Amino acid sequence: MSNKVNRLAANDRPALNYILFGFCAFIINFLAFSLIENLTLIDWADANLLAWILATVFSYYTNRAYVFRTFHKSFIKELNEMTRFFLGRGVSLIIEQLILWFGFTFCNSSLLLIKLTAQIFAVILNYLISKFLVFKK
Repeated sequence: MSNKVNRLAANDRPALNYILFGFCAFIINFLAFSLIENLTLIDWADANLLAWILATVFSYYTNRAYVFRTFHKSFIKELNEMTRFFLGRGVSLIIEQLILWFGFTFCNSSLLLIKLTAQIFAVILNYLISKFLVFKK
């Protein structure tokens, strides 16, 4: 029985690591956004951009090292992968900004609740982009 569990864990390690590090990135993004938006005069759009930068840098290195385990001998290949990662995350940033703008402009809901909703979409989209477009083997 324990051999089955060990094999299952080994086979699903990238997914489990993505969940773990994705959750950490989510917390970084959400906390940074909340702190910046609530404790400074920075507006929600710029607060979201700054939070995105922090979470995306963290995500690149953890996804590369622990989730998809890609290592390159060539700087050009590394730069190519990093560029695809940040461009992909840029797409999800745009979608997240649009969700925040729509929710902030047209909904009578808490900004943090709207941010939580936007983050759910971003996490799913980020995983798909990372798996199929960035860290392809």
